[in-house]
Amino acid sequence: MSTPNFPIDFNAIRIALVREMERVTKTTVIMAEQQTQDVPRPCKPYFSYKTLNPADKSGDDSHEWIGDTHNVGGQRRMTISFNCYGNSKEEAYNYMSLWQQSLELWTVQENLRKAGIAVWLIGSVADLTELMNTGYEGRSQMDVSFGIAFNLSESMTTIEKVEAEATIKTGDQTITEEIVIPEEE
Repeated sequence: MSTPNFPIDFNAIRIALVREMERVTKTTVIMAEQQTQDVPRPCKPYFSYKTLNPADKSGDDSHEWIGDTHNVGGQRRMTISFNCYGNSKEEAYNYMSLWQQSLELWTVQENLRKAGIAVWLIGSVADLTELMNTGYEGRSQMDVSFGIAFNLSESMTTIEKVEAEATIKTGDQTITEEIVIPEEE
C-alpha cells in the first residue's frame, strides 16, 4: 500500500524552523520528544521545541474546481513551544529574546514563508530556571503560533456507465427493472 498525499508536509515545516533558529541563534536545536530518550543533551546553550497543536483549523476552507480536479485549501494554526537551556537564566533569556525578536525580521519571515509558514502570534518569554541536582539550570520558554497552508486535491473521473436495479412490490405483484445509462457521446 502506498503512502497517501498528505495535505501538510510537517517534515518540511520542521526543517525550515530548525534551519532558521540555528541560523539566527547559532545554537543547536533539538526536538523535545526525541525518537530515543538515551541521546545525551547538547552543550548549552541550546534550544528544544515541541509542537503543541499541529494543525488547528481556522475558518472555512475554500473549494475550487479546475477541470476534473477538486481542490480544497485553507489555513491551519500550528502552536510550538520553544525552550532555551543556558548556563545561566540570563543566557537562556537572552537567547530566547533573540529568537523572539528575530521572528519579526523580514528575512526570517521570508525564509519561513518559502516553506509555507507565516508567523502569526509571538508569545512572551518566560523564565523557567529551576534547581537541577546541585545547581540551577537556566531555562526560558516561549509559545509561537504559525499559520500553515492546508491543500488537498482529488481527481474526479467520469462515470462510464451506471447500472441500477429497482424492485417494486405492489400487493401480490413484484416488478424488477434493470436500468443502464450509457455514457454520453
